[in-house]
Amino acid sequence: MIKIAIAGAGAITERAHIPALRSVADAQIVAIQSRTADKAERVARAIWPDDAGRPNVYSDFDEMLARERPDAVGIFTPNYLHCEFTVKALSAGAHVLVEKPMAPTAAAARAIKDAVTSGAIGRPHSIRARLSHGGPESWAPGQKWFTTASEAGGGAMLDLGVHVADLAIWIMGEVDSVSGQVGILAKQIEVEDTGAMIMHFKSGAIGVVEASWSSMPALSAIEIYGDEGRVMAGYPRQDIAIVRADGSPAPGFSRDEVMSRFDPRDLLAPFRELAANFVGAIQGRVKPSPDGNDGLRAVEAVEACYLSSRTGTRIRLPLDS
Repeated sequence: MIKIAIAGAGAITERAHIPALRSVADAQIVAIQSRTADKAERVARAIWPDDAGRPNVYSDFDEMLARERPDAVGIFTPNYLHCEFTVKALSAGAHVLVEKPMAPTAAAARAIKDAVTSGAIGRPHSIRARLSHGGPESWAPGQKWFTTASEAGGGAMLDLGVHVADLAIWIMGEVDSVSGQVGILAKQIEVEDTGAMIMHFKSGAIGVVEASWSSMPALSAIEIYGDEGRVMAGYPRQDIAIVRADGSPAPGFSRDEVMSRFDPRDLLAPFRELAANFVGAIQGRVKPSPDGNDGLRAVEAVEACYLSSRTGTRIRLPLDS
């Protein structure tokens, strides 16, 4: 049994990560830490209404590590604590799962990746991916750290754009350079509510990533164009379509065939798959996916977007080159 301690008791933890980790047979959540023990206690009692098996609660991360000695730690805190807590957990000998997961959904993402790598749409030459909603106040009311620059480190592009940047890199390959713009267009907050970046891939392909906290209704969508076809997913009334240049379904990727692989209504599917992969990687059965390098590439692309927005220039990657 893998003993897991959790740092952070916000909405994403309560609604997604804890249910996902609890669905893995070989995982046991032994502790939950939040900046206030009352919040951790509330989440623990809401999910474990009976005393039996309820995790211990902490307000101090170091104390939780020392007392629980967990096999693994899930870090779902405000952004500014990610690095600090990760280093401490690794130094304590624990495996670490740091938010964020790959989006939009694991199964849908793999169907799209399969279509691209199989050659169903020919050589991919461009990608556009968008993730947007009305802002953190609609998802996690009261969690003001999202819009506090010193705690979040960025706004919509870091919160949402990093997901689709990760997805674009996973599908299209390494990025050569980034151009971007971010701005505060609709809200009175410290960080950007809207951003867009152009990703220039080493393959010669071009990608556009868009992120917004000022778009309602919410939209998660992706387009990939190849020299023999197109992938579109996420748009209203068109869950996913993988077609040839003449508009006919790509062989093996008709809508019914693709939709049979996943249920688009199952919003917890990517979190369950992430949790299962994390535990399986600890046990040595699978490779971590995504791993730390995947996370680094996505964050680096977003950082380059911010730098490009400030300087008005195209930024080469990697940033330390």
